[in-house]
Amino acid sequence: MVRFNKDKGKAGVYNIDVKDEAETLPPKEPILPPQPSNNELEKFSALVLKVLGDENVPPTPTNFQIYFDKLLESKPSPFKKRINEFLELEVSNNDENHARIEREVKDGFAQIKNIMQVVSTVYKNLNIMQEIVKKRSAELKINPNQLAVQNIISSLSEDLQKMFELTTKQIELLKEYYQKATSILQEVENQSIFDAKFGVYNRRYLLKSLEDEVKLIKNYAHPTSLVLAKVKESALEKIINKKDKDTVTRNVAKLLLKTSRRSDVVAHFGEGIFAMVLKHTDLTSAKKACDRISDLVYATSFFVGNTEIETDIELAIIPLDTMHSVEEFLALTLEALPQTGKKTVPYIVCAAPEPEVEE
Repeated sequence: MVRFNKDKGKAGVYNIDVKDEAETLPPKEPILPPQPSNNELEKFSALVLKVLGDENVPPTPTNFQIYFDKLLESKPSPFKKRINEFLELEVSNNDENHARIEREVKDGFAQIKNIMQVVSTVYKNLNIMQEIVKKRSAELKINPNQLAVQNIISSLSEDLQKMFELTTKQIELLKEYYQKATSILQEVENQSIFDAKFGVYNRRYLLKSLEDEVKLIKNYAHPTSLVLAKVKESALEKIINKKDKDTVTRNVAKLLLKTSRRSDVVAHFGEGIFAMVLKHTDLTSAKKACDRISDLVYATSFFVGNTEIETDIELAIIPLDTMHSVEEFLALTLEALPQTGKKTVPYIVCAAPEPEVEE
């Protein structure tokens, strides 16, 4: 079983980038915590709009949210806490709601599927009973000296024949309903954006987000960075149980979420590899993000039973541009991942090759 070391986690996780803001309180009159101020939020929002204008970034709702989160990171902890009190009252973005609804729908379909499987088993058992009755009926008909028994068997056979016809229709209906439910479930799966196993977005959503972001970069020329992260295989090899391996990987995914902004996209690319789309983030800021991820992972202890697992993480960064495809960005970072780790370099910055100029 994998468990999170809360004591070490508090030191390395929850207090990252948090400065002590302790003040000496008067001995008699208690000071209430500062209340959120509309004026304070308005001034900060005005600052966000000013920065958008200074950097020639269109003040769309998405860009405003990205820069809002980006500028908020540089503010003192008490200020961030007061602003976050406002944000907690806001409705979650549509993608988060979509992901939550999908989880609920999948749970509902899972229950329906379980019920239908039970009903299918019941009908299988009923078919077995029918075959037994038919067999016993045939054995009784062999005895010509029991006329009364034969008459009963004859009546029973007629009744059973009617029941066979009814149950055959019911089984066909059950098969039809089951196929429809399976088809609906598959359709939901095909349109899903959430990876329920690791609690982040899935590969489909990641690829779409990257394609959309490249289009935005083409129009507005803002910087965006892609980061890939993976728990090093040498660390996972020390864990025998696959479930425990998945739990360690899932906890690392939670740490990636902890270090990300709300506007960032954290997704499972596949095979335990996670991707972070850091919108409006240049290489300098992306490097800082990777430093935070490394510090957070190495400051967190993971235990399998009573044995502590030394976690090692691979990280690769690449800036997005409009001259290369999403597949090229992913291929370059995937190739660089194994070259990073605790004993080599914490991360590698990848560069896409310059496109060839036709003469």
